[in-house]
Amino acid sequence: MKITFLTAVAALFLGGVAATQAAEIDINGMALGMSADQIIAKFQEARPEAQYEFVRWKLPEGTEWVANGRTLYNDLANPDDMEHERMQFAFTGLGSGNKLFAVRRELKFRPSQRPTTESVFAAAIQKFGEPSVMGKSSTGGIWAAWKFGAERATAEKLESPLGCIGISDFPVGLDEFTVKKAKQSASMCGIYIDFDVRGDDTGLATELDMKMMNQLHLAQDFDADNSDARKRIDAAKARNTLTAAPAPKL
Repeated sequence: MKITFLTAVAALFLGGVAATQAAEIDINGMALGMSADQIIAKFQEARPEAQYEFVRWKLPEGTEWVANGRTLYNDLANPDDMEHERMQFAFTGLGSGNKLFAVRRELKFRPSQRPTTESVFAAAIQKFGEPSVMGKSSTGGIWAAWKFGAERATAEKLESPLGCIGISDFPVGLDEFTVKKAKQSASMCGIYIDFDVRGDDTGLATELDMKMMNQLHLAQDFDADNSDARKRIDAAKARNTLTAAPAPKL
């Protein structure tokens, strides 16, 4: 049964070609720059029985936009062989198109259909190309990261992973806190993808954690959002000046 909390959001996974243009980077069709409506349509197609929500922010004059979203999917029909998926999304404001700039996916594989960690990593390479940096854990997992610049079709090489996408502070939208961090790290992080597939000693994958964020233009997007908000508020103020009730008798 589908349960709607506030409004709605989307889904993602691996697949595609290696030579990916930075502007077209996506995870299972959820591309950076997509609108909330586009994401909703894809999510409803992929997970029609899942729970989902959008959180909307509002200007003083009443205009609303989608700031962030999340999804939750548990295969309740198979409690002893359950697939579990949780996702998060963050969007810019109205002035910059209210577009997707960050997404995170956490997936726990169905116990009866677990792929190998190597096959999941191979799918990521097919999708994004050779990673900027990668490594393997002592418990059978594989981690990797991809960093793309504005015009680069292939990921830049790194000596070590960068802390470009936090977990506890995953963006709730394009706010002052997020844009302040982006101004400090935009050139370092660019478009950044974190990949972590965990598994067991037998080589089978148990869960996947992926995060993607585009920091290249967040400062400009934030300025465009603020400029648009000011125009809307000023227009509302002008209308109110003409139509407001008279002052009370003092």
